[in-house]
Amino acid sequence: MMGLLKKGMSILHFDETYFWQRGLQNHKHEDIDFTNMKHVNLYCEAESLQLLKNRLQKRNQKGITFIGSGNFHYVTFLLLKEITNPFTLLLFDNHPDLGEEQSQEQSLLSCGSWVSYALKEIPLLQKVVIIGPTANTFYSTNPRVIFFPFKGRHQYSIQSILSVIQTKNIYISIDKDVLNTTEAITNWDQGTMKLDGLTHYLEWLVHEKAVEGIDICGEAHLSPVHAFLPEYQAMIQKNETANLKILQACLIEKYQQIKGA
Repeated sequence: MMGLLKKGMSILHFDETYFWQRGLQNHKHEDIDFTNMKHVNLYCEAESLQLLKNRLQKRNQKGITFIGSGNFHYVTFLLLKEITNPFTLLLFDNHPDLGEEQSQEQSLLSCGSWVSYALKEIPLLQKVVIIGPTANTFYSTNPRVIFFPFKGRHQYSIQSILSVIQTKNIYISIDKDVLNTTEAITNWDQGTMKLDGLTHYLEWLVHEKAVEGIDICGEAHLSPVHAFLPEYQAMIQKNETANLKILQACLIEKYQQIKGA
């Protein structure tokens, strides 16, 4: 069976980010409240990580997960640990999140190191394919990591990406900082990918592979004090539009045949 294997959508609330995205919230979903948790921003301490894991395992809607800010992208690590089949991680991100190899043993799980932790601690994870990073300096000596960097206007065909995926099952993680700033606003430096390029990849991947799950992060920090200012309203609308288009692409099941790449 191809397509999204699990149904339903969950929205994780580490703050009030999604409160203002009414269109997104109109989609049927499960809310999970983490607003009172401590030691979870950017880095996650062991006790908090166990609490997060316990709460996430109890959720009913496991198909698509909205995580919030990229500061909490490490939550993907916990979602990957739930998978019971060999799989490939497809990561759309302007940053590889591989952390500093030499200090990994001493560091906490973080939004910048979770991929390294996943490679080390999840035996069923066969390969990580990172699509979209633009940084001048990123590398990995791990043969299980493959990069498709976006520098300038370079694009990749879906066939070139599919050709490096040996597993039938995949997991897709999306940080909206992979997108250019005209189509999303995040709290991290952003890449050059276009939203229609991202959704094109997603539609193909959901069509061609058995998708264990999908998560989306990359919301900008939003203070309730500023939420009604015009510039913040424009930012909210831009990010929500991106979220809804990503969601639509992930849920697409109408294709019997897709032509072109």
